[in-house]
Amino acid sequence: MKVVISETGGRVDGPGEGEELAIYEIAEGRYKLIERVENPARHARMARGAAALAEARRRGAQALVVSEIGPRGFEMARSWGLKIYIYDGPVEEALAKLIKGELREPEGPTHRGGHHHGGHWRGISEDEYALLLKYTPRGGVAADLGCGVGRLCEALKDMASRVYCVDVDEEALREVEKIGAPNLSILREDVLHTSIPGGVVDVAVMSNVFHDLADKRAAVAEIARILKPGGYAILIEHKPGSPFGPPSFLKMSPDEVRRYFGDFKEVEYQDLGHNYALVFQKG
Repeated sequence: MKVVISETGGRVDGPGEGEELAIYEIAEGRYKLIERVENPARHARMARGAAALAEARRRGAQALVVSEIGPRGFEMARSWGLKIYIYDGPVEEALAKLIKGELREPEGPTHRGGHHHGGHWRGISEDEYALLLKYTPRGGVAADLGCGVGRLCEALKDMASRVYCVDVDEEALREVEKIGAPNLSILREDVLHTSIPGGVVDVAVMSNVFHDLADKRAAVAEIARILKPGGYAILIEHKPGSPFGPPSFLKMSPDEVRRYFGDFKEVEYQDLGHNYALVFQKG
């Protein structure tokens, strides 16, 4: 079993607080350190615990040992099938107890609320940031379709090796250029017909764009074209009845969005307050 431990100074720490992630292989009553990596939570703008969990998953871990776990981290681990063990003490003791079967799996979060619950960074909510972290592979390729001034491109540039920022609005794209990140590929193009090569994107995002498109089936077809097999599409929309966003006649319910993604597998629905997010996976 591959186990990741969030640690600081030889002690088990919280997923968002540990300085390092230590990766161990446990077999036949023994453990072996495979590698230590800097905890990406140290550089996350927010949702630090989510950044650590996402890294553990990318490293192929089956279990994570931490001193605490919040609601978001607990739900993420459960959805990924990642076992969580709680221990507050030296790493060596945690490993010995894990081998003996003495560490407990929590029945729920060890505390309510995150350390930065409800926070925002440059217009991005903590929940949105965590959602992007969850589905963007480290070093992967992302596409923000209908990116506007680059609200999500700003966050994605720190998660992906390349981010396609696509919009037809030249003035908005000038704002994206001001981000100044070399891994942003800025495309002044219609999201229905982009120049993004087929099958290269790990995660495609449309934030409050889908409802505005006249040909929604063409948009879904373009998303399917650019995504890798197993890639994710994240659709964020304003809830019907919300006082924010487009006119009420343009707002789409989750079921209305789902009807267009019948060839995809829905993997998550998330309530984002006045917005909601649907995550679909390409087969």
